Amino acid sequence: MGSHLSGIRGCIFDFDGTIIVSEDVHMRAWGDLSKALSVSLPEGFLELSVGMSDLQLVKILSEHWRGLISAEEILTRKRAYYMARCPKECVPVDGVVDVILSLHSRRVPIAIATSSSRDEVMPVLSRLGIKDVFNGICTVEDVTHPKPDPEIYVCAARKIGLQPQECLAFEDSVAGAKSARAAGCQLITVLTIYEEERLAPSFMSVKNFKDSRILAQLNLIISNCPT
Repeated sequence: MGSHLSGIRGCIFDFDGTIIVSEDVHMRAWGDLSKALSVSLPEGFLELSVGMSDLQLVKILSEHWRGLISAEEILTRKRAYYMARCPKECVPVDGVVDVILSLHSRRVPIAIATSSSRDEVMPVLSRLGIKDVFNGICTVEDVTHPKPDPEIYVCAARKIGLQPQECLAFEDSVAGAKSARAAGCQLITVLTIYEEERLAPSFMSVKNFKDSRILAQLNLIISNCPT
């Protein structure tokens, strides 16, 4: 792709794996549930779970555990296990809080587009001190078709008054990268779970938000956005 991003007026962040390192915590919560029920998870389920919504995954488990437990109970119990673990086990991706605060201070529109629920997202944002800095937050409750469908990125762009093509998306999952590209966003992938090749194509791949290349691109975006 080109050496610099063009036409970017706002940024949209995924949540799990992009703002916080949490995908493995979700996996452990699913494991907690299967252990409590004394049943196994479907083969390949944990890898499949990355970037997908709990509602999508509950459908898979309801079919796999047919008659054992209701879909509503699966969802309630898994989220309880996750919420019990998250305060101690979820940590921010290196540099992301500083980047978000810098964009906010320079009045660059920023949003979140996540497959997680609002009840999971908001307490973490509060703990990180960034709950009130986003111009828009789209969670799984806001869409009919979750990632990899582009709907959630269209939703997030709309909430910050932009077209998806004017937005730079940050994603760490295969489903999320597909969603952002399908919406028309420009994309930077964050390698907290997958290797670069699994998430391609993208403008750039970084390990975290302390990468000097991403900071240079964000400085260009800031300089091109009206304050």
